[in-house]
Amino acid sequence: MPATLRPSSSSASPQGAPVSSVLVQLVFMVACGQMAQTIFVPALPMIGQGLHASAGELQAIMAAYLLAYGLLQFVYGPVSDRIGRRIPLLVGIGLSIVGALLAAHVSTIDALIAASCLQGAGTAAAGALSRTIPRDHFTGSKLMKFNSYVSMAVVFLPLVAPFIGSVTAEYFGWRAVYYTQAGFTLGVLLMLMLTFKESLPAERREKRSVFDAYAVVLSHRGFRGYTLGLIATFAGIAAFEAIAGVLYGQYLKLSPFWVSVWFVAPIPGYLIGALIAGRSSRIKRLLNRGIALLGAGATVMLIPGLFGEVVGWTLLLGSVLFFCGAGMMFPTLTSAALEPFPGQAGIAGALLGGLQNFGAGLAAMMMAMLPIYGQLSIGLLCAVMVLLVVLALNYAKMPEDHAGQDMTAQV
Repeated sequence: MPATLRPSSSSASPQGAPVSSVLVQLVFMVACGQMAQTIFVPALPMIGQGLHASAGELQAIMAAYLLAYGLLQFVYGPVSDRIGRRIPLLVGIGLSIVGALLAAHVSTIDALIAASCLQGAGTAAAGALSRTIPRDHFTGSKLMKFNSYVSMAVVFLPLVAPFIGSVTAEYFGWRAVYYTQAGFTLGVLLMLMLTFKESLPAERREKRSVFDAYAVVLSHRGFRGYTLGLIATFAGIAAFEAIAGVLYGQYLKLSPFWVSVWFVAPIPGYLIGALIAGRSSRIKRLLNRGIALLGAGATVMLIPGLFGEVVGWTLLLGSVLFFCGAGMMFPTLTSAALEPFPGQAGIAGALLGGLQNFGAGLAAMMMAMLPIYGQLSIGLLCAVMVLLVVLALNYAKMPEDHAGQDMTAQV
């Protein structure tokens, strides 16, 4: 099936679903995972005091979440290709509610890490299917634009989540942060139960074995290259998020409120990058600019670290630049990787999201296990990730004549 742009109106997808409705559903699906990943960050000092946890153990909370979030996508994707998207989605989100409630009742840091792992195992369903469902509805430049809109829309809840976490922790304690997460996720679950309609008709569901379907996707050189680029980009962001709270709270001695302010400050940069990606179809130019911004951000963060310094404004500026580059890269690389697979969208989305987040979880876990050398740690890791992005895109070898055209790859 050629991956050309299907005709559609501005108000409905080719399957007749209102575009605005699909967008809202995807935004809140992804928000469940993003809130679970960031809402507790301002409360890390309180968690550390309450559970007598070290800085490395606190970083392991996010690392455990990301590892489970990445690995379980390999399950949800193939299952959704065979039985549809609705059931795996609702089951996964329900599981994440259980994880949040358990996190609110733990008495040890190990138990909290395990509960975060369970949260990640649940929200992995939304992570995998948020990439797959748009492919059920759209192709070509329409797919890339829709993915950029999703990227722009979901950036607002990560902006709000740390503020919610800081206020909740300050007035009600850190355990209330997890109750808040559970309540939000329950609301999303109820919304999806009432509004989400199956996006994968029975006649389009995967019939071949899981191994054969995986082989089809993994044999595609472009998919491998674009996925590696996404892994490296997201690993840089995840590593920054894993250590930023520690740097701001323990090194710069900021209050929980100001930790939340500095933590979310790079998010508008991501929004700008995604906005640019949504308004341009010149794929190669977008990728080149994205790499340039990633490199500039890593450099700004790395230089003070080489001299043993932790300088707040360089962390801020460097993270804004890095996030802006990531905002350009994510929708562009996601669309390019998924475009060739109309019949294996679930598996392709699972591989894309699973490998991306598993790689990010490994990066965060590495930051938790290694000694923290202040700003040098994050600057050096981000610089390495930028180099990997360059190598990955060179491996994919996108032809020059693809720029400015719809992606028309065919399995």
